[in-house]
Amino acid sequence: MVKFLFLLHRYLGIALGLIISLWCLSGFVMMYVQFPDLTNENQLQGLNDLDLSSCCVLPNDFSDIPIDRFRIEMMAERPILRLSSGLYQYIIDITNGEYLTNIDEETGYAVAGTFANNMGISGTIKLLGTIDHDQWTIYGGLNPNRPLLHYRSTDNSATEWYISRINGEVIQMTTARERFWNWAGSVVHWIYPTILRQHTGAWTQVIIGLSVLGLFLTVIGIYIGLRQFKDRRSGRLSPYRGVMLWHHYTGLVFGILTLTWLFSGLLSINPWGTFEGRSFSSEVARIRGGTMGFYQARDLINNLALDNLPSRTVRLEGGLLNGEPYLLAWRSDGTNTRLNQRTLNPNPLTEPLFRTLAARVRPDAAIRSQGWISEGDAYYYSHHDEKLFPVYRIHYEDGERIYLNSISGQLSFAVDKNRQWSRWLFLGLHRGDLSELIRSRPLWDLILLPLLAGVTLGALTGTWMGLRRLLR
Repeated sequence: MVKFLFLLHRYLGIALGLIISLWCLSGFVMMYVQFPDLTNENQLQGLNDLDLSSCCVLPNDFSDIPIDRFRIEMMAERPILRLSSGLYQYIIDITNGEYLTNIDEETGYAVAGTFANNMGISGTIKLLGTIDHDQWTIYGGLNPNRPLLHYRSTDNSATEWYISRINGEVIQMTTARERFWNWAGSVVHWIYPTILRQHTGAWTQVIIGLSVLGLFLTVIGIYIGLRQFKDRRSGRLSPYRGVMLWHHYTGLVFGILTLTWLFSGLLSINPWGTFEGRSFSSEVARIRGGTMGFYQARDLINNLALDNLPSRTVRLEGGLLNGEPYLLAWRSDGTNTRLNQRTLNPNPLTEPLFRTLAARVRPDAAIRSQGWISEGDAYYYSHHDEKLFPVYRIHYEDGERIYLNSISGQLSFAVDKNRQWSRWLFLGLHRGDLSELIRSRPLWDLILLPLLAGVTLGALTGTWMGLRRLLR
């Protein structure tokens, strides 16, 4: 039986050693370079200031569809109304009331030029073509935006960006530096080449299969390592020499950590729905307190005192909160202000309203505590991505937590039991997000770098032995 385990460990190592080594090496890159992501702040920065001098012409025969929110912003040089209903958008040119159903290349060039100018992207803009997806737009969340217009600039960063032909929004941007490092980082670490990742089911099964086999390989290795570590007449604790000795000792020291990272990496894709959290759609609906239709939004827009629009506003957003319409004015720096729905004067939310919302969100659940937090807690915190503060936190007796945006009152974040487990078993174990102290930099780097180096050394020595055996 022992001989069989030795052989199994050897040949699994030959098969998986290179993959596990690449996971480790790409982990170093991912500590410092994240997968490209166009944030809401980037989108706002790329917009022109709102010019509503010709506003607003809205159709009278448009279907009174229920909408989650509406946005007024510029599409290049013309103001438009975006109606969001679930995953879909309806776009109306509010200079003439026409419904826009497709973004042509001429409009795309105008939007691309505006975005480049506002983002400070120099050089000549070139349309590379219309695509459905590529390496940097593979996310399923972008599906409602496809097909995409793909642009590149001749600037020093070789900036590329993508505009939806469905709604005319810029939905992704990359630079040459990001693309280079992500080929060595995220693409390798997540096994993310387009040819595989576009088939979500197949990609998921590949990740699950490799992770389970990697766990099996590591468990066998730990058992063999412990069995071979003992006193001998020669005075040596290990029977191995050279690279095999290094593999033995790094396996003993870092084997459990390797097992932990493989296990938590597997959990990152939520295999078999293990930690599938609730959608919190019911809570979102209760916070809204009703449904806004197109005609209600149209009447609200027609009654706006547009002369009072705050300067430097690039987006005017509206929706329902606690059954009442609200308006937010967004600036290009990502900040926003809540406005009175008619006068457009500042109208910040009051704490009594948040207490009303706290009771409304989950009417059958007892509240353990509620109030403002201005820094991160165990579940809502900044690390690779920045979280907005302050937020109003509602902590229920069953352990669930809900965080409300201080300006809009909308749901910013929520965790149930499954998401709490995922937070500790994935983010905690895999990324070292165990506490505010540990994830603070440079302490986080000083802890993670030597640990990752030890695991990598174990993987590389095993890979070298496997390749040497294979070449023989």
